[in-house]
Amino acid sequence: MAQRYDVSLKSLFQREGDGLIRRVLFGSRVTELLSTEQPQIFNHRADMVARTEDGKLRHVEFQAANETAFHFRMLEYYAYLVRTHEQHVTQVVLYLGREPLRMENRFTSESIDYRFEIVSLRDYDAALLLASDDWADNALALLAKGEPTMALETLLPRLRAMQNDEQNWAAATLLLLSGILGVEQIVGERLEEVGMINVMENKVLGPIIQQKFEQGLEQGLEQGLEQGLEQGLEQGLEQGRAKGHREFLQEQLVEKFGNLPPWAARRLDAASSEALHDWAKRILRSETLEDTLG
Repeated sequence: MAQRYDVSLKSLFQREGDGLIRRVLFGSRVTELLSTEQPQIFNHRADMVARTEDGKLRHVEFQAANETAFHFRMLEYYAYLVRTHEQHVTQVVLYLGREPLRMENRFTSESIDYRFEIVSLRDYDAALLLASDDWADNALALLAKGEPTMALETLLPRLRAMQNDEQNWAAATLLLLSGILGVEQIVGERLEEVGMINVMENKVLGPIIQQKFEQGLEQGLEQGLEQGLEQGLEQGLEQGRAKGHREFLQEQLVEKFGNLPPWAARRLDAASSEALHDWAKRILRSETLEDTLG
């Protein structure tokens, strides 16, 4: 459950921006995102590790719920990251849970005094984040101090102004994050009303598109990190999103029309993101496979 939120949160901060929460988490402008892969004997993977323009390293962790002995996990991260990068790493946790924050941010013993920072999103006024030009701030306003439905109404005009692919990504991310508060049904219905996520009218298809979005985005992020930030990240994200959209549409087509003939499979493989988006809307009202992919 927690990983689905991690994927959406990481995607917010993988993109360019200079918002309030971004500055709190990273302290300075990010110049490089570093790999978070760790040895198999270490069971956790850090959410984000970045080098900022002042040459310092920041480890940012996203936490959607209180976790017992969380400070030990952060200490494990710290030891591994310092050993790997051979310099001090500043650690910041962004807590977004609906429950009051109860996690410790330090560990002390006779031989160690270790601490890190925990930033609770509930301490930030939603209006402050909605006033930002950074979409990461805007999306997180839904989880900040204030009324979520009021924040959503402010976000909708900004979503409508986005281009198709960007709008799909932003709306799906918003829907996933709303699950932290348990208001995903309300958000999904409102997005459906304004025509941004029309498949959410089906309670079976809703969870499927969330899963496909998560899988595609995670694959895109991993590919982007492997290829390098400047050239690989955007390409990886785009390919991951397109792959998720394509697989989801294929499942819809098979469910409605049966096994796909070769010509339809070829059209799907060669389709652009715009075509996939159009077909996903068309299948809801078309009667034949030819009408859908025509």
